[in-house]
Amino acid sequence: MYLMRILGTFLCFFPILSTLDELDRALWLRVLLTVNAFVWPTLAYLRARNARVPLVAEHQNLLIEAGAGGFWIAMMALNPLPSVVIATILLADRMAAGGVVLMRKAAVIMLSVFAVTWLCTGMDIRPDVSPRTMFATLPLIAIYLLALCTLTDILAAKLRQKSQELERIAMKDPLLDIANRRLLEKRIAWELSRLQNACGDSALVFIDLDNFKDVNDRYGHKVGDAMLQTVSQILHVATRSTDTPARLGGDEFVVLLPDTSQEEAVMIAHRIMEATAVITVLPDSKLPLTLSIGVACARPDMEDVDAWLKAADDALYEAKRRGKNQIFAH
Repeated sequence: MYLMRILGTFLCFFPILSTLDELDRALWLRVLLTVNAFVWPTLAYLRARNARVPLVAEHQNLLIEAGAGGFWIAMMALNPLPSVVIATILLADRMAAGGVVLMRKAAVIMLSVFAVTWLCTGMDIRPDVSPRTMFATLPLIAIYLLALCTLTDILAAKLRQKSQELERIAMKDPLLDIANRRLLEKRIAWELSRLQNACGDSALVFIDLDNFKDVNDRYGHKVGDAMLQTVSQILHVATRSTDTPARLGGDEFVVLLPDTSQEEAVMIAHRIMEATAVITVLPDSKLPLTLSIGVACARPDMEDVDAWLKAADDALYEAKRRGKNQIFAH
């Protein structure tokens, strides 16, 4: 805002000064114009920067500038070219900064200040545009509009980047650097759709930490969270870049394995269990951390995400029924 304000007031200075000279306005108006062009941008910046709510102060600055625009349009005796250009730029800026509401407020203030000033100066109208004023206005039209377009493009790029970051955050578990259920279900749905049109096997590995509740009760949630983070790291290491390890919720993890047979999925599950068996998160070894794992491959009759997750969950349940620390595949 500061740089754009400096540029805008600087470019507006010349057509307004040209018109004031042609109308032989008083010297104090030229001094006031100089203050408006070269002092006001810094005052506005400091005012917004030191405010409790900078956005509110900046909107107030924009409304003050709209009033100043109405004043200078009246003092230029409605000279058509600079008046229309300045009014349009002021309103467009307010629309970009605060939407229709801010633009409407700015238009009311601009018209009000213009009407009062114009009445006080005798409602003078000078419709002729001299070549000097025309050439003084052209840089305002060209340079400022190009700068505004450049700024808009920069802001749009930043917004796209922030949107992508927010989307990535929304798809990640808040505790672990791993996909959450939302992202997992999207990937599973995409994989089921792909399998309908291509031959191949894909598997879901459903993982549950045995005795996790006992760990939380005995050692506290900090140790429990450390266990979850360790398992998350193991899943990253034990899986491929094309796989999707995710936390389904609580102490349940799911790994989507595209283009993977049941035998390959079981091998990956063994790799995960072996890595987990040697972790040293627990303060003692009286309550070792083990995993129960269920493996389910996609079948043609699976029409949605829930069907595949249920098959993997059923396999996990069977692993637990057989005594935990087991892998069961079907």
